[in-house]
Amino acid sequence: AITGSTYLMRKKMSNNEIVDESLSMIELAVKQIVEILEFSRNYEKLKAEKPTYVDVEKTFKDAVSLFENLKEIKTITCCDGLKLRADSLLRQIFFNLIDNSLKYGEKVTEIRLSCKKKIDESIDLVYEDDGVGISNEIRAKLFQEGFSSGKGTGYGLYLVRKIVEAYGWTIEETGELKRGATFKITIPKNGQELASNYLFSRV
Repeated sequence: AITGSTYLMRKKMSNNEIVDESLSMIELAVKQIVEILEFSRNYEKLKAEKPTYVDVEKTFKDAVSLFENLKEIKTITCCDGLKLRADSLLRQIFFNLIDNSLKYGEKVTEIRLSCKKKIDESIDLVYEDDGVGISNEIRAKLFQEGFSSGKGTGYGLYLVRKIVEAYGWTIEETGELKRGATFKITIPKNGQELASNYLFSRV
């Protein structure tokens, strides 16, 4: 109702800058309300589903398909055949990471998801974009509840961390300022399943 009313008001008073600015503030508030309600809904689902082995590449592509504004951004996934012990919230992890890139990356032209196997048999699931990156000051607060640099609610990456922890995984941001954001999710050996022909980029 609020969104529809602001749309009609904008149509009727299209040449009024003050009204337009006020309507933009209303629309932003509505968007943040929706995001907080969505956060609450997903938070309640933590550990509610029975874990199964979920196809990583398919789930990432499902998350990508939810964005209409990704047409100008190249998305690459190099995890064909990899399955992780998770649930439907794995898609939410990818969705929130992509949303974060769009909100804060500023000049993102490419998003990549890759997988690297380590000596201890754990896997690093690596999400990267080529945007402006994240400063050390922001990185220290990145996964805190309610922290935002001004374009969101502060619950997107917080929810990502909570989902990751519920799976028994860990996450950290390891990118470089001005070279893009990099989120590294580490999955222990007992949370993975591979296709017989799977080839890793080893580290």
